[in-house]
Amino acid sequence: MPVTLRSIRGLLNFYTFLLAAAMIIFPVLIGVYDLYKAWRTVDRDLSYVLDMQTTALQQWFANNQNTIRSLAALPSVRNKTFESMFEDFRNFSSANINFDSIVYVDTTGSAVVQSNSGINTHPGLNLSDRDYFRDAIAGKPHITDVIIGRTSGQPIVIFSIPLMENDRFEGLVFGSIRFDTILKTLLSTQFGDTGNFLLLNSKGKSMRETSEEIFPEEILSELLSSNGHSIGYREASGIKYIAKGKFITNTHFYIVARMDYGEFLSPIVGNMLYFLMVSAMLLIIMLYISRRLYKRVDKSLTLLFEGVQKAEQGKYDILDPELLEEAPFELRELGIAFSSMAETIRSKTSELEFRSFHDELTGLYNRAYFEDSMRRFDSGRFAPVTVVVCDVNGLKLINDTLGHKAGDDLIVAAARTLERAARSSDIVARIGGDEFAMLLPESTNETAGHVLRRIREEVAEYKRGEQPLPLNIACGAAVSSGRIQNIEALFQEADKEMYAVKQLEKPHSKREVLEFLSARMHGGRKDSQDRNRHMAACTAIMEAFVQARQDIPHEKKEFLIRLAKHHDIGFTEIPSEITDKPGPLSEEEYLLVQRHPETGARIASLFPELEDLAEPIRLHHRWWNGKGYPAGDGGEAIPLESRLMAIVDAYEAMTGDKVYRTPLSPEQAMKELLRCAGSQFDPVWTERFATFFLDYQKRENILI
Repeated sequence: MPVTLRSIRGLLNFYTFLLAAAMIIFPVLIGVYDLYKAWRTVDRDLSYVLDMQTTALQQWFANNQNTIRSLAALPSVRNKTFESMFEDFRNFSSANINFDSIVYVDTTGSAVVQSNSGINTHPGLNLSDRDYFRDAIAGKPHITDVIIGRTSGQPIVIFSIPLMENDRFEGLVFGSIRFDTILKTLLSTQFGDTGNFLLLNSKGKSMRETSEEIFPEEILSELLSSNGHSIGYREASGIKYIAKGKFITNTHFYIVARMDYGEFLSPIVGNMLYFLMVSAMLLIIMLYISRRLYKRVDKSLTLLFEGVQKAEQGKYDILDPELLEEAPFELRELGIAFSSMAETIRSKTSELEFRSFHDELTGLYNRAYFEDSMRRFDSGRFAPVTVVVCDVNGLKLINDTLGHKAGDDLIVAAARTLERAARSSDIVARIGGDEFAMLLPESTNETAGHVLRRIREEVAEYKRGEQPLPLNIACGAAVSSGRIQNIEALFQEADKEMYAVKQLEKPHSKREVLEFLSARMHGGRKDSQDRNRHMAACTAIMEAFVQARQDIPHEKKEFLIRLAKHHDIGFTEIPSEITDKPGPLSEEEYLLVQRHPETGARIASLFPELEDLAEPIRLHHRWWNGKGYPAGDGGEAIPLESRLMAIVDAYEAMTGDKVYRTPLSPEQAMKELLRCAGSQFDPVWTERFATFFLDYQKRENILI
């Protein structure tokens, strides 16, 4: 974006430019539209007058040709009695002054009878080379172009009619008809202010008496094209016309209707000038308004800008509302809002300073503040100094098994524990994800030992509380002495001691996390009680079944019993509102439940004593046909332990107590297992399981 558009003046100039462009484009668009409409109107008018004149001329030619046809049908002509024929021709010519002469031509092309001269008065005249003679031989009537008569010196048109008898050429009769009257009438006819007509011969030459104008072939072709649209063309004189032409049927003539281009353009130009004047006036008015608006807005924005500049310098002064009285309403409200913001920023400055040196999750000091304090404590004014470095054991296990929300809760619990164990003068900081550190000014070995004991006591106190997490904190301490004076070295010494304690306590903390997960699985929550009952029942069913199987090795039996005991350990991450839900789960909730085998496999892999159960736990809900969750290869690609666990798990789920449905009887459950054998369950082991437990139930009567 150009720099100018980032200022009020630039924006106003930009919108002024857009307005000016619109004021110009608008009349241009109006002009184009008017031009289109005017062209359509002219095209329609030219078509109308052209059709009228064409019809009149066609009628004139047809009437004259019919007259000659009537003369050719006279008995004197048919019988070739030349004296009677001459008398008939002379009488007709005397009665009709438009006819210059009537002539009978024999089969050799000789003009035998002429109405104005007699019989055989021109024995040397032969017309066999004329177009109308050749057409007559073919039996066709003919109308010539306009020619100048030899005797009258006037423009004439010759109409010829062949004399045929039994399809044999017997001569022809033609009449030379004066064309000046109809031509003058046509050329003097006008329409509009400048519209007139032209008559063109077959070569495109104008029939105007004083004109030698010949239409170029391309213009004539375009004028007479079949689509019938009007065209614009320019004469040799430079005058431009709009014209439309039409061929007169059965003749060699073209008629053209045309009008001056200026007549066509004058109303359009007038409209455009009107719109341009209106647009110019509107533009001047809008420029005046925009300048006034700019001055008013600029004055108000200057006040706001000065306030912002002061704020950049750290001076959060409120604006005087009286200085914004003349501002537009929105800017006045903006000034009030700015003053309120400045006051809020001033009141929040101390809070921001607090946040800049404190950890957001725990509220303890952060690493930046701790390092700054180390530099201050290194001056010797607070000697002797003790550095305590602490690390929360098992945080990664908690994050991996229970999620980061539980991990955050564990970190907060550690922070509160360290706060309670510290003295009021001590600095407690969170310096990493699961790392904490303490600076104890003016402390001795005895002081350090007391703080470490307090930390252990606070951890024990926390664990006696309600729903505690498996909190274990490994701590290491180092006190400045003659051997260690530099505080960085002191920190490294404490960190080294902490790491040694952490490695020593690692098996214990891992065991505690496993026990915590087991407690969650078998805890007091309703879903935990249901899951506890389910896994206990699955364990009992699995044990009863595998102990009766001689083909299963003892080690495999123990493995299957352990698998049944822990197969649903992944439910620890599923919220209780889902596991306690009495009705059907939503699609999103069901997808979360479907992840519990993979979650359980991940948890099991974290503990050496359970890691061999990880893969069977992950696949105990995969179907024999590869469906289920997680989907994949089916059949014997699924471990046998997972296949047996799937059968036991499904049987217990159908026969055990459920809030949302009535449990099935063992017989009904076995029928359902057998129905799904081969698709969901291993068909062989399903049959073995059903056979065994139906017999077992009858004998022991314990699974009802």
